[in-house]
Amino acid sequence: MNNWQHLFNNTADLAIHLKKPYLRYDNKEKEVTNFVFDDRANLIWAGDTYGCMTAYNPNFQMYTRYKAHIGNVKVNDILTMRDGVLSLSDDSLHMSNRRGVTLFNLTSADVSTFNGLQTMTTISPENETQIYCAGDIASSGITGIDLNKASVSNLIYYPNRVKFMKSNSKLITIGQTSGNIDLLDHNSNQIIRSFNGHSETISSIDLRGHTLITTGTSRRFTSSFADPFVNVYDLRIMKQLTPISFSKGTTMGSGGADFAELHPVLPTVMIVGSCSGAFDFVDLSNPALRTQYVHPGQDIRSLKISPNGNYMGVLETDNHASLWSRTMNTPTIFTNTQELLEYPDFPDDKMYPSLISVDDYNFPLSTIGLPYYHERLLSAWSPVVFDSDGTIPRKIDTDSLPLASEKQINNKTHLTLKGLNLSTEDFPFHKYDKEKLGARNEKPRYISLNDERRKANLPINKETILQYKTTDEAVIPNAYSKLPFTSGKFGSDNFDFNAFNKTEYAGLDTDIDNLYTNAIIQLYRFIPEVYNFIVGSLKDENFNVSLLLQLGYLYDMMGRSQNKVCRSTNFQVALNALQDAEEAGVIESSPKSIMIKKNVKTHPRNILARSLGQRFNKYLLNRLKQEEFENNQHNTALQQCMGLDLMVMIKRKCRHDETRREVIPSLTIMSPAQNGVKSSRRKITAGTILSYIDSSLKRLRHIEGVCDKCDKKEIAEVEKIATNLPPVLSFELLLSDSEWQAAKNVKGWLCDSFFATVTPQGAILRNSAIELKQFSPVFKYELNGYVARITDPNGSSRLVTYSKVFDSKTNSFKWYLFNNYLVVEIDEEEAFNVSQPWKTLEVVVYCDSEEIRKPFFSVDTYNINQEILYRDHFAAGIRESNNKEYTLLTKEEAPHAGTLIALDAEFVILNNELNEIDCNGMKTIIKAKKTALARLSIVRGNDGDGFGKPFIDDYVVNTNHIEDYLTKFSGIEPGDLDPRRSNRSLVTLEIVYRKVWLLMQMGCIFVGHGLSNDFKHININVPKEQIRDTAIYFLQGKRFLSLRYLAFVLLGQNIQEGNHDSIEDAYTALILYKKYLDLKEKGTLSAAVDSLYEDGRATNYRVPDSNTVNSKP
Repeated sequence: MNNWQHLFNNTADLAIHLKKPYLRYDNKEKEVTNFVFDDRANLIWAGDTYGCMTAYNPNFQMYTRYKAHIGNVKVNDILTMRDGVLSLSDDSLHMSNRRGVTLFNLTSADVSTFNGLQTMTTISPENETQIYCAGDIASSGITGIDLNKASVSNLIYYPNRVKFMKSNSKLITIGQTSGNIDLLDHNSNQIIRSFNGHSETISSIDLRGHTLITTGTSRRFTSSFADPFVNVYDLRIMKQLTPISFSKGTTMGSGGADFAELHPVLPTVMIVGSCSGAFDFVDLSNPALRTQYVHPGQDIRSLKISPNGNYMGVLETDNHASLWSRTMNTPTIFTNTQELLEYPDFPDDKMYPSLISVDDYNFPLSTIGLPYYHERLLSAWSPVVFDSDGTIPRKIDTDSLPLASEKQINNKTHLTLKGLNLSTEDFPFHKYDKEKLGARNEKPRYISLNDERRKANLPINKETILQYKTTDEAVIPNAYSKLPFTSGKFGSDNFDFNAFNKTEYAGLDTDIDNLYTNAIIQLYRFIPEVYNFIVGSLKDENFNVSLLLQLGYLYDMMGRSQNKVCRSTNFQVALNALQDAEEAGVIESSPKSIMIKKNVKTHPRNILARSLGQRFNKYLLNRLKQEEFENNQHNTALQQCMGLDLMVMIKRKCRHDETRREVIPSLTIMSPAQNGVKSSRRKITAGTILSYIDSSLKRLRHIEGVCDKCDKKEIAEVEKIATNLPPVLSFELLLSDSEWQAAKNVKGWLCDSFFATVTPQGAILRNSAIELKQFSPVFKYELNGYVARITDPNGSSRLVTYSKVFDSKTNSFKWYLFNNYLVVEIDEEEAFNVSQPWKTLEVVVYCDSEEIRKPFFSVDTYNINQEILYRDHFAAGIRESNNKEYTLLTKEEAPHAGTLIALDAEFVILNNELNEIDCNGMKTIIKAKKTALARLSIVRGNDGDGFGKPFIDDYVVNTNHIEDYLTKFSGIEPGDLDPRRSNRSLVTLEIVYRKVWLLMQMGCIFVGHGLSNDFKHININVPKEQIRDTAIYFLQGKRFLSLRYLAFVLLGQNIQEGNHDSIEDAYTALILYKKYLDLKEKGTLSAAVDSLYEDGRATNYRVPDSNTVNSKP
């Protein structure tokens, strides 16, 4: 690559248009940020910090210039294509033809993942209909854009920050900000190979054919240095080749490699350059063969090769561009496939001999040019200049008032009775409009306590239980009422849950501790990013007490159960076991929670306190963020999704000011009057929730305290300003009674959406995007759901959830009301109605407009760790030498869909049922019986040598008070579950549950007797097609037959003579299932069942003792 020469007479300042007088005082950076050759035309394209795109011909004369991106945002990447030119900024993608006419423009208001964009590429050089965009926001992933439709084609989960992307016909190369390199298969959207490229970051990357080259930087001591080598990779063998050195330390230049590009025509030649101006042409097949040059100018910022390989463009740090060429005295042509350019007709600004009428349709007004001004126009001044405190109100003519005189005022009542018309034409009286202004502040209607008790004891009307509207707004509809207890004499199996849920979504049972948490759990269930993050955590093993883990299992169960009821029992067990949960006061039965509740009742009315649901919302989000950071290699995906950055500025009179940053997952929303000194002097305004959120994002408080440095007691000014807006905004509404009353009287107080942007002074929220047109980027947020407190006339209350769910079938959103196990679809009017006197909002969630349209991913899409099925993991203090009655599975026995296994579970009673009996002798269940899983046994069911052999026999650790071990029925004795005394194979509940959950995930068929009861204690919903329950197969009528009786009559076995053994019970159920299949195949099943019940009625379904049987002759 010899004979390259610099064209000294062909140099131009590409930033000359940014040095106009009217841009002199805006304090903006004025730089060219991108510089590329056009692949299809004889043009050079440049993007700048003002979002402008400019095209130059080979002589650096401007061909076209246009504003590609709204606001003063820099152009990060440029891509030239057959149909036009693409430019990318931090939050938008713009495409225009080469004349500058816009073809489409996508912003963050259209695509929620458009945030922090840095690079883009086509999916392959041959396919220019789809591109991938990515940037330095890890939570945004990689966004696919269909250029024909100008819309999102797909979203790829990619949890790393991206700096560069290049593609060939098979792969997309991703250069991370961290310096690593990933290879993405665009067909499967999976990462197939990763390389450790550079220790700090990547400075350039290029890919042609199967050859990939990168340059980067490394950190030495406290400084960053360019690496002296260029990394080379062969993508055919997926390996890194020997790095190629740059001419560092030679006479031609110094420093490491900052730029590297492959020659577009010669596949084995690359150009390597540094910012100092030195560059080499290197032959990859023989690195010793190289030609060295130095650019005769300032330091360079960018170095590009033309598509035909005959020219090289250099952009210097002062924004001057020049060319190098190896073909002198020939026409300057950059590409061999150039297209003809169109040039516009410029108006002739000549002087006309006479004035021309504007009504002359034969004269085009577009031919008249606009004057050029050297001064700053008034229209370009800041709106702050014209800011005004308002105008003086006009003086009222008191003579025109209807009751002006003192005599008339004193006799107002008399005149009214006389029929005097008090209204005039200037001051008409209007009737109170309830539809427009909301309900009046009326005293609630009196309801006697006896009527309330009578109503509570009435049976539920299943025909009207789903009614969510009434004609009288003061009456609470049935759908919001307190639901009956589901636990009875025979448990909750006989309860008709179907009457309370006609939708496809699961409700939550009331038979749990901390019932109020159901509403918060349902709220985040329908936020795609939160749901996918929580469920995705199940792919990894985690045997600690974890709310993230238990919430993941619960969400996975709810997703599979559809409209069936689910229970958050295991989640509550984990919550009750956490010490910080008790300290936060989120456990209802804890002393601290009771004390907080008592203090709230005695608080003065002007002191606001968070409710139990609001405290739990803040605690849950903080706990999930903490567990993700501790268990997932310090990941912060949830923080990026919901973390609100606050800049806290503390000012003191002693001058010991302080500034720090906080990251919170939820924000407490207060009225504008509570958020600042200036606002506190105003009356409660009739604004929407938007004014409350906006003022809470810039909160100013005065707090009395002691300075840490001078120990002086003084009042400090504390200002908190939000410096970012995450995709999910969680708000806790903390308003006084009077403030809530003012909010309820505002029609449309709860906004369905709003637009927001972030400036150095903080976040700005507006109702429409037009009000923020001078800012960029602009985000659109939509209401995703909220939790409301429903208060009965007698003072009792409960929480319900409203959630907006995207229906892919109708391509529209639907609103649902969740009241524990009651789920009903509601209309949008009901969802946004907050005027009911019995309804108060507590937690509100807004999401980015694209966020709530994302799909919900099942845990099946992840590679799940299944190792716990093939090894033991005993609880702390348990020795592996303890007696084991099972043989672990081997990898050769790995279960699969259809694998037969038999299961039996035993449980103990922690607390017996708590009842209340009234004066009429009617018993009401106040608190259901509380049980805990104690032992789980699973045996092999497939035919073979291992048939009937157990592979799981786990005793579950339980250090809580156990009221009844049920030894006769469970076989569990005191001390068996205590890790300090037990000689059993004790494991934690998390391990037992994961084993059963994994077997269900694999599609195993569960055989057992009374499996619904076992699954209830395990707290898992297994699909019906995976259950083989022998209690159902031999059922006639409503009388279930015991396992012992069936084994005695059908199998001739006398089991359970002493204490129950779960291994024996599981094996017996397996043999019974085989017997059932045999009877069914022979066609004698019905006769056998008839005989079972006939013999049972004669013996009262009892099995004789073995001694009695053996004594028979």
